[in-house]
Amino acid sequence: MNLTLNQKIALAKSPTATAEQLTKLSNDKEWYVRSWVAEHHNFPIPILEKLANDEESYVRCCVARNPNCPISILEKLANDEDWGVRCCVAIHTNCPQYLKEYFKVKNFISRYESYI
Repeated sequence: MNLTLNQKIALAKSPTATAEQLTKLSNDKEWYVRSWVAEHHNFPIPILEKLANDEESYVRCCVARNPNCPISILEKLANDEDWGVRCCVAIHTNCPQYLKEYFKVKNFISRYESYI
């Protein structure tokens, strides 16, 4: 896929992007492209699981913000070293109450308690 950075981002944002295209973009060297892929609503769950382990914390935040992110991935990201990732998990609409309680007990996100 020989696309410019802007073309890759446009494709990653596109509601008509295929799972195959998104899978290819998930391996892009640019974290910015991977972050847009991670937020795509039509993204294959196995690749979302891979991006939940991305070295760039912003990509992991985007995984946690994905409305279709399964609870199993939210549970994994609840222990992320980056507080921003944990906050994205805590404010996710599907975040289970037991994870919100876990955050409060661990005092992981005290600045954001009003959101949960």
